[in-house]
Amino acid sequence: MRTTSFITRARRPLAILAALALPLAATACSDDTEATQAESVTISDQWIKATDKDMTGVFGKLTNTSGKEVTLVGGKTGVAGRVEVHEMAMNADGTMGMRQVDGGLKIPAGDTADLEPGGNHIMLMDLKGPILAGEAITVTLRFGDGSQKDLVADARDFRGANEEYAPGHGSGGSNDG
Repeated sequence: MRTTSFITRARRPLAILAALALPLAATACSDDTEATQAESVTISDQWIKATDKDMTGVFGKLTNTSGKEVTLVGGKTGVAGRVEVHEMAMNADGTMGMRQVDGGLKIPAGDTADLEPGGNHIMLMDLKGPILAGEAITVTLRFGDGSQKDLVADARDFRGANEEYAPGHGSGGSNDG
């Protein structure tokens, strides 16, 4: 009996330590860090307009899977000198034109931003060469918190909205056309 009592008393502190360590282990294994804006965005239906001009657009859907607003502010790519987020807006003369989105494109929590011809889109400017149909282009998107995410889009021939991507549609430039 005395041996059993000693073993029981010896195991009791171990059981208490194990019970105390379990929540600590669970906390150490869980990821309490908040996801970056880039990690919170999924990309679907992405494509780029094939062109032999100086500029083109990237289109698709960006879905914010988080509980907080995210902001797409720009990006970079090896095929263009500049990557900007653009919108269609009314010019002073009453015509519609493209311009850079002031402060970036805001995507509310749980919502999707449609990037489409004639609407919000990602603009590739100062292209380094033509973008041919079927070519896969990588654009690294940059978000408001500085995080980044790669978007890979296939180039397509597209005549739909007949946008004119002409010089002067960048930030600080004229928005006519």
